[in-house]
Amino acid sequence: MKKRVQVLLEAAHQPGAIISRWESEFFDSVMKQLERGRTLSPAQVAIIDKAEAKVKKFKEGDVEWESQWSGEKLWAWNVAVDYYNSTPERYFGLILDWAIANPSLIPPQHFYKKLVENKYAQKIIKGLSTDPKYPAGSAVMLRANARQALPYSEYYDFNNKLLFVIDPTNRAVTPAKGCRIYSILSSDSAKTFEVEERFIKKYKKIKQQTIDDDYVPF
Repeated sequence: MKKRVQVLLEAAHQPGAIISRWESEFFDSVMKQLERGRTLSPAQVAIIDKAEAKVKKFKEGDVEWESQWSGEKLWAWNVAVDYYNSTPERYFGLILDWAIANPSLIPPQHFYKKLVENKYAQKIIKGLSTDPKYPAGSAVMLRANARQALPYSEYYDFNNKLLFVIDPTNRAVTPAKGCRIYSILSSDSAKTFEVEERFIKKYKKIKQQTIDDDYVPF
């Protein structure tokens, strides 16, 4: 049993391991118990069996799953990886670490399902799978609600001004409608910034309020 646990501990410390942090800590605790001569419980042995099966399946590969792999799945996988890597909480850290360590490998099916098929990632994928509403070169302006997304100084620097789309990227940081991030250029300076699609609209010249020359105030 010691040898089995040692193999799992070694697998847990390999780059891009599929052994979770909890499992790694569990195996470390189990090893200490075995070194003290304790007998493992059926529940502990069951966890070891399950982890061994997971490692074995990963090493051997999943032929059926790999046969289903496609460019579309790869695109969705990369979008989800980029999205979750950008979040402060960095959910699914084990999967993200694996993706970074193994950029050219097909992810295990259970990794794909967890990272890509949850409702938040699906909203991001849906938002980026359609054509950009504003192609590169489009004249746009900020919506009023952009003040909640941009720093105070940036919002008032760019509000009501003619702006140009440099690049409608394939990135997103929020699972909301209009989540695509745009790289924007100001028309009266070399300043650029990024903003989500939901915070911009087609440019419309603002009418300037004028005072009639014959107007005499009371």
